[in-house]
Amino acid sequence: MTVQAIRPAGAGHETGAVLAVCAGIVLLATLTIVLRTTSAPVSQIQTDQIDARHGLTAAEQGVYADLLVAAEEVGFAQTPPQVSDLAEQMIPPFVVDASTGRRGGHDWHMKQEGQVVAYIGVTQAPTTAGSMLLRVTHSPGAASYAKEQDSPAQVWLYKTTDAAAQVPAALNPDSLTQEGWQQIVSQFDAGATRHQH
Repeated sequence: MTVQAIRPAGAGHETGAVLAVCAGIVLLATLTIVLRTTSAPVSQIQTDQIDARHGLTAAEQGVYADLLVAAEEVGFAQTPPQVSDLAEQMIPPFVVDASTGRRGGHDWHMKQEGQVVAYIGVTQAPTTAGSMLLRVTHSPGAASYAKEQDSPAQVWLYKTTDAAAQVPAALNPDSLTQEGWQQIVSQFDAGATRHQH
């Protein structure tokens, strides 16, 4: 009887080839990521603007969010609604409810200048929240101007230690800036999801 010993096939060269291909793939992926990664341009906030995430108190952020929603309601109306109409429709921040005092107790007024309508909330608690202004362009012809300003609705803030903030004389952005109002802007960059250390 003949006994023949059969040696197993060596897989060393196959294993080496597979590892070389894997290393090549990892190297190619790393090079692709490194070469294609670009830093996103960070838009700078102008001196007449304030960042909605970092520059506002919690009360101001709440009123700001309410004003953005209210701007849509104002935009749907054929004619700009009065403050009393918005309050009757229970649209915050115009309606007086339990949170009004905690968020600055704003006294709301409406002012219209041509196609621009503004809802000005004069704060009763300046240490809690500044005075707020919702500026809405209310016509198709003025929409092209509003697009240049990034939005047909803008929210402005006036921070002062004096509770008797003045209603602005004019509603154009230059006049508001000269009177000390700052436009609230929202920036969505990497900082929106990651804390910078």
